[in-house]
Amino acid sequence: MCKVESCGKRIEKALTIRNMKQSELCKRANVPKSSLSLYIKGAYEPKQDRIFAMSNVLKVSDMWL
Repeated sequence: MCKVESCGKRIEKALTIRNMKQSELCKRANVPKSSLSLYIKGAYEPKQDRIFAMSNVLKVSDMWL
């Protein structure tokens, strides 16, 4: 069985690939730091508008994220 990676894990992976800090992503995508933290922890999934904003900053597909 294939395990599906969470959105939070993909955000972390994209941050690592882009050598970007969480604070920079928050500033550039206009996402509160507390929200990003919850996404990465897996407590919440971001809504589509935030996925789109973060994917643009991270230069990844919003569908992948």
